[in-house]
Formats: sequence, C-alpha cells, structure tokens
Amino acid sequence: MMDHQSAARTMTADCLCFRARRVSRALTRMYDDALRPLGIQATQLTLLNAVAMFGEQGATMARLAEILVMDATTLSRNLKPLETANLLFLTRLHTDRRVRIVLLTQEGERRVAAALPLWTEAHARIVAALGEEDALQLRDRFDRATAATARPAPPAAP
Repeated sequence: MMDHQSAARTMTADCLCFRARRVSRALTRMYDDALRPLGIQATQLTLLNAVAMFGEQGATMARLAEILVMDATTLSRNLKPLETANLLFLTRLHTDRRVRIVLLTQEGERRVAAALPLWTEAHARIVAALGEEDALQLRDRFDRATAATARPAPPAAP
C-alpha cells in the first residue's frame, strides 16, 4: 500500500479538483479585493447577479440552486446575509405557496449596478494576465466542465 505522502503527490499531480479550488480561491481573492468598497464579496455578487438575471419575476430557489450548482441548504445559508443586508428578499409563489422566490431589493439592484465598474477593472486585470484568447477559452472550458459534471434530472413521478 502507498504511504499517505505518495498518495497525496499522485492525486495532486493530476487532480482537476485541486487546481479548480486553488484557482477559485485566487480569483475570488482578486474580485473580493475589488468589491471591498461596496461591502460585498465575489461570492455574494455571484448570487446577486444570478437573481438579477431572472428580472422582476424572481428566481425560484430550485432554479437558482440548479444554475449555481448548489444544494438548497447551502443556497439558503448564503442568501441569509444578503437578505439581512436588504439586498434581496424571499417570498412565496402566489400559485404554489411551497415554492420560494428570490428577488432583488432596490438596494440590491443598486449594488449590482455599482459593482460593474469594480468588477470590470478586476476582470480586465485577469484577462490581461491570461491573454484575451486564453481567457475566452478558459471560460468556455469552465462551462463545458460544469455541463459535463451536471447531475441527471431525477425521473418524473408517475
């Protein structure tokens, strides 16, 4: 049997997860630094942007969790500070009270708009460091990796 250090070296030498988590932390740190004047973190802006994409009708928790590749419990936990900060609110679907809907508040809308110039500056630094073509390819590969690892939808109830 292989010793733990050899096992670790073997796994980290080729591990996509190791590299994805490392680059995620590095990118998050860069965006966090840029967004600090707004009092939000990159992970929070990601949530606000996802909600904003649904417009005035809002996003169901299930659809938001699916798009963000998060389980419902983690999504709820991450939405709570944004709700407390009055950047978004949760309500119920009028036709089915079991379904929760997430909407931006006016302050949430303002914060997303105010984030754009800060985000643009951070994004431009990353693109400049990678080169435009590599940045586009990387974005496309991230999207393909996400699609390739998607869980199949559960079978419909009979």
